Amino acid sequence: MNKLHVLIAVCVLSIQSVQATETELDGSVLLRYENETDQINLTPRKRVRVIAAIGVTSQLNDVWSFTAQARTGLKNKQNVPAFTLYQITDQPAGDKDIYISRAFAKAKFDSLTMFAGKIPWKTNQVTDLFWDRHLNPIGVHLDYDLGAGQNLKFTSFKPLDGASGTVGHMSIFQYQSVFSTDLGKLTVSPWFVDYRGQTGALYAKKDTLFDNQFVRLSMKIKQGNWQLGTDIGWSIKDTPIELGDAFSKQKLSYAIELKQGDLKTNGNYLTQLRYLHVERFSVVTEFAQNASSRFATSNFKGWDLRIRHKVSKNLWVGGRISRTQRLVGTPEQSVRFRLETKYTF
Repeated sequence: MNKLHVLIAVCVLSIQSVQATETELDGSVLLRYENETDQINLTPRKRVRVIAAIGVTSQLNDVWSFTAQARTGLKNKQNVPAFTLYQITDQPAGDKDIYISRAFAKAKFDSLTMFAGKIPWKTNQVTDLFWDRHLNPIGVHLDYDLGAGQNLKFTSFKPLDGASGTVGHMSIFQYQSVFSTDLGKLTVSPWFVDYRGQTGALYAKKDTLFDNQFVRLSMKIKQGNWQLGTDIGWSIKDTPIELGDAFSKQKLSYAIELKQGDLKTNGNYLTQLRYLHVERFSVVTEFAQNASSRFATSNFKGWDLRIRHKVSKNLWVGGRISRTQRLVGTPEQSVRFRLETKYTF
C-alpha cells in the first residue's frame, strides 16, 4: 500500500473515532477557453477546459479538523489541474483524471497551527513563481505566531511524483513580519529552501534528481485597493555539471506584481499585472507554476495580465493574456489568451 493510501486510511479512521461537531462541503467549477499562438516550434492550440474540485472539512473539536478534496486534472502531472472538454484545433485532448488532491489534518493551538498529511501550500509568496499552488505534497507545515505581526513557518514534505508516489524531500523555513508605514501595510517574508533530490522518478524527471538550495524574499506593500509585490530568489548551489555551461549562471528568479481591486463584493474588479524572469536553475522545474508559459516553467521571461469581475456572490468572469520567451538556448515564445468563469459553493 503506498504512502497516500496509508495516509487516507489513518485520517478516515480518526474521523470515525471522533464525532465531528461541524462538517462543511465546498467546491468550485472553472470553465476556460484557451488560445495559444505565436510559438516558434509548437503548433497553435485552441481548446475548452474545465477545473473542478469538491472538498469536505470536518471540525472534530476546538483544536482538530480534517479536510479532504477530490479534483480534476492530470494525476501524474498535478500542476495541470484542468482537463479538456473540447479540442478546437486538431490535437490530442489528453487524460481526464479525478483523484484525491488533498487529505490533511489541522490542529490549532494558542500560538501554533499545524497541518499534516497531503497538505496545501501555506508558505507566504506573492505569486506562484517558485511553487504551483495546485501541488499538494505529503508532509507537515507548522505556523507559529510570535505576536506583533510576526510569525515563523516551517515546512517539511516530500513532493509528489504522480498521484501517490513521492520524489526527493523539501524543507522550508520562513520568517514573516508586517509593518505599518506611511505608504501602506508592508509585509516582508525572507525564506530558505533546501531540496534533496532523488533518482528514479516516474514522471518528475527534470530537476528532481539534483540537490538544490535557495534563498528567497517575498514582499508586498498594500495601500487601499492597490498592492505592489515581488518574489525574488537565488539558487546558492553550484549548477549540476550535467546541465552544461550554458546554465552555469542561470540561478536568479523574480516576479513583480501590481494588483488593484478584489473580488470580495459583487460588481468589483480585480486586475493583476506581472512581470516574470525565471532562470533555468532558479526553481525546481517540476514544482514551479506553469500558468504563464506553455513551453516551460523555467528559463523564460515575460508578462502576464489578468482581469476578473465579480458577477455575484459565487461567480466571477475574467480574461487573461500572457506573453513569454525563452532566455537561453533554442528560441521559443508563446502568447497564451484565456477567457474564463468560475463558480464556487
